[in-house]
Amino acid sequence: MAGGTPTLREKLPEIALEAAMVVFAVLAAFAVEEWREQRRLREFAAVARSAVEAEIAENLEQFRAAAPALTELMELLDRVLRAADEDRSEPFEMGTRLPAVSMAAWRTAQGSPGAPYFDHGWVIRVSRVYEGYEDYAAVRRLVIEDYTRILARRRAFPEMEPADWIELLEPLNGRLFILEEAHRGVQRSLESLLE
Repeated sequence: MAGGTPTLREKLPEIALEAAMVVFAVLAAFAVEEWREQRRLREFAAVARSAVEAEIAENLEQFRAAAPALTELMELLDRVLRAADEDRSEPFEMGTRLPAVSMAAWRTAQGSPGAPYFDHGWVIRVSRVYEGYEDYAAVRRLVIEDYTRILARRRAFPEMEPADWIELLEPLNGRLFILEEAHRGVQRSLESLLE
């Protein structure tokens, strides 16, 4: 139709071009949104990693501070056991404060939406350190239970014979040995992780 209204067939290329432009605009908007989301998650992962590294540094400071006291406690326990073996008494007070390890930042980071953006090698190294923490914490609990049992027995029987001390202190001595080894291992892991 000359001079009249264009037919659908004549408008089809124009309609197809407009449809393609709309599809392109929608796809571009999705791509931009995806890019923004990826950037946001990477930033979140960086913040979470910084929090984990700060937590590790704080835990390392606690381990460093407690190491000499743990060694002193082991030496004291050794003296008490030798004295009890010689049938004499030696005072025993466990004043050492064992480090309580924080795992909050690591647990939070693992469950965060940014977790897939952590470097895989870093995740493995950090996971190994936190596994060491868990082993350490398990032995630490046993040491505290042993010491609690010793305090209870001491209060109930203030005039204990030195031989009774051997029975009470030998399990603690073994656990403290394991704890000291775990302590050194975790501290080395922390130091190497922060290097």
